Amino acid sequence: MDRFFFFGTLMDRDVLELVLDRTVTARDLSPARLNGFARRRIAKDSFPVLVQAEDESVDGQVFLGTGKTDRDRILFFEDFDYDLEPCEIELPDGTVESAIYCGAAPNAAATDEDWDLATWAARHKTSFLKVSRIYMDCFGKMTPEEAEDIWQAARREHQPLAAD
Repeated sequence: MDRFFFFGTLMDRDVLELVLDRTVTARDLSPARLNGFARRRIAKDSFPVLVQAEDESVDGQVFLGTGKTDRDRILFFEDFDYDLEPCEIELPDGTVESAIYCGAAPNAAATDEDWDLATWAARHKTSFLKVSRIYMDCFGKMTPEEAEDIWQAARREHQPLAAD
């Protein structure tokens, strides 16, 4: 089983349930911190990326995937803009554990703007869920690269001002 560190939209249970196509309980997510990084909004969109920042840390959630299907669905959702990266996360009791996170691919540019889940949810969650549902309906039918045109068309229709 994979231990994922979520730092962005996947911390939202509605988003995670849509991606996994199953119920997620509060017990499935636990708080954790990733030291040495900052969370910034990705350029030209509403979701975050991590950037190295020696004196900063990112609070997020640990999710223990139940197997290959969870992993495959998460990787499809993150598509080719993100790569799996190993990390060491700190739990609330100070314990350090190994995990993986979806780090931005080298071509993904970050802004200087901090990213906050509550702010994102208030501005973008409703439309993001619509777009994500359309995109995740492509899972198992096509690759993320093949589904990119569907994602972009859904964004134009439902999220015309994704990065305000």
